[in-house]
Order: sequence, then C-alpha cells, then structure tokens
Amino acid sequence: MRLDAGVARLEAAGPGAFLTADDQDAACARYADVHASMIGAFPNAMSPSAYRAALETTRDPKHQRIFACWMPGDDDL
Repeated sequence: MRLDAGVARLEAAGPGAFLTADDQDAACARYADVHASMIGAFPNAMSPSAYRAALETTRDPKHQRIFACWMPGDDDL
C-alpha cells in the first residue's frame, strides 16, 4: 500500500483517536515483514523494534496514524 493510500484509509476511519493495540500490532507485523524482505535495498531502515517503540510512544494520534502507514524505503514523510 502506498503511503498516501494508507493515510487516506486511516483518515476515513475517524478523527483523533489513537490506534488500538490490535492496530498497532498489525502495523508492527506489516513493518517487520516488509523490513525482512527489503533490508538489502534499505540497509539503514529502522529496526522493527525501534519502529514499535516509536509507534507506541508517540503523543499525537495523527502522527501515530501516519507513522502506522510508513514502511522501509518511504522517504516522503
């Protein structure tokens, strides 16, 4: 999923709420899968554990929702 499509989907889901624990887990699993398959192309991509920590500790629901769409190699944030 492209970043803009992911953001549009999250915006359609509703305003201002933080992601649920299940949504966070799904985003982290998706990131880990992509990271494992693309680490050769993007060796400087953040690790899945760093991604999870960033997703769980952000203080703004809008930032969290955008970050949940981000994948290794997305440099347009």
